[in-house]
Amino acid sequence: MYVPAYPLSIMEIASFVKYNIPKVEVEIISISVDYGLPLTQEGKDQIYQKLLKDISELKPKGIGISCTAISQAEETIHLCELIKQYDPNVFVFLGGYFPTIYYEEIFSRTSAVDLIVIGEGEIPALKIIELLERGESPINKDIPNLAWKKDEHVHVTKQGVRFDLKKKTLLNLELIKYPRAYDILPYAFSRGCPYHCNFCMEEYIRPVRKEVPPEIIRKDLINLLNQSNTHTLLVSDALFKSFDFFPFLRSLGIKVNFETRCDTLNPSLIPQIADVIGMLALGFESASYNTLKRMNKVRDRAHYQHYISNTLTIFKEAVKYEIPLIIFMIAGYPGDTEKDLEESLVFAKRLSENSGPGGHVFKIGECHVYPKTKIYDLALSLPDLVFDDDGVFGQNIVRQPSKNLNFETTLAYMEEIFNLFNNTPKIQTAFLNMMPFFRLPSKALKDDIIPGSCFRDNNREIVNAQGESLLTFRELVPILAIKYKKLMSSQRSTRDLTF
Repeated sequence: MYVPAYPLSIMEIASFVKYNIPKVEVEIISISVDYGLPLTQEGKDQIYQKLLKDISELKPKGIGISCTAISQAEETIHLCELIKQYDPNVFVFLGGYFPTIYYEEIFSRTSAVDLIVIGEGEIPALKIIELLERGESPINKDIPNLAWKKDEHVHVTKQGVRFDLKKKTLLNLELIKYPRAYDILPYAFSRGCPYHCNFCMEEYIRPVRKEVPPEIIRKDLINLLNQSNTHTLLVSDALFKSFDFFPFLRSLGIKVNFETRCDTLNPSLIPQIADVIGMLALGFESASYNTLKRMNKVRDRAHYQHYISNTLTIFKEAVKYEIPLIIFMIAGYPGDTEKDLEESLVFAKRLSENSGPGGHVFKIGECHVYPKTKIYDLALSLPDLVFDDDGVFGQNIVRQPSKNLNFETTLAYMEEIFNLFNNTPKIQTAFLNMMPFFRLPSKALKDDIIPGSCFRDNNREIVNAQGESLLTFRELVPILAIKYKKLMSSQRSTRDLTF
């Protein structure tokens, strides 16, 4: 899902390093904005050749790569191998959710990664770059939260303390090539989440929620607005609760897009902050008590009743104030029966009875279970469950959540729930701004109605994901959405770019 936003995790770390070592040269590369989005293997090869050319001109001592999603893992490893083939002497290190959990699997898969940062990256990255600047290798150094492979053995240093957010530095957009090309400003008011839902990876990095100090937030946001051409904020918190900042955000003319839990947001706040909200997303997942209990989303029946009633009240208030809504849901969770899916469908219909000009969409997808996670352990514990046990680098789709529920039935419920989409002009505009390719199948991006000006090459193999090109594409999205509506409700693979 492409969002025209700078890579926040890399931005946080690079800004911290640059602030603490002002003389070091740091450049952030955002491949999708700097080089475009590839639609074919040939397009991807062109992008990587341009990237390698830039690397040869920059002559970096080290390259740090962020891999936040499992879906990025294969491509991240491929990129590391390309870089090492091009320049074996450049030091390559990784960080993010995937490397944190699966560093052993990465080292088993490739020798192109020199080092992996486990968990938060500011302090380890600073130490790594300090050593590289002195001409020393960070390998075998007493730096917390690192892993590397040597002599067929994976070495892991001691676990360090959480990063002190009082030491967070202001985000520096001067470190990216096109600071004013981004339509969205991602920002995190906090890090971590105390809710340990068993499908979420947050607890593996930050199991406790900690807030960025208010004075840093205020300076950061003012600074970001001065460095960019947009006033659209995308909250990147694992659990957003910083609603007391909305008066300040209003004073800056910012529109806020955020996601929160259904049992965290107080519906009575919505009238007070409605004018600042661009889009509201709820991590709802399911209306079934049994499913939510398996997810560890609710504690007991009383919590469940609050969860459901609060969701309904939030939905009604958002509709009343014409706020576009995204309801995130998972279909076919391990152990689900058709009754569980039916409960979700019935509740989605109940919510949809309150449709208004703001619009709403149920962003529902099939369930994936990845190794070394609680949801994977749950899947293995259920004798009648069938899933694609593809390993760390696969999709691991649940094909049969329980004995009498097959994948085709799950997909049918997904389609029916997604088709409750209240696709109003207001929600269309919100999506076009924040997620211009939202749920469009990959073949839609190659449709003949898209003019050549939207591509970076004459063969229409690389989408230009910024500027006038993106504006032109946005104008065509409503037509493409109608043409490919059936595929937009299908399983995720129809929307993946495969070569």
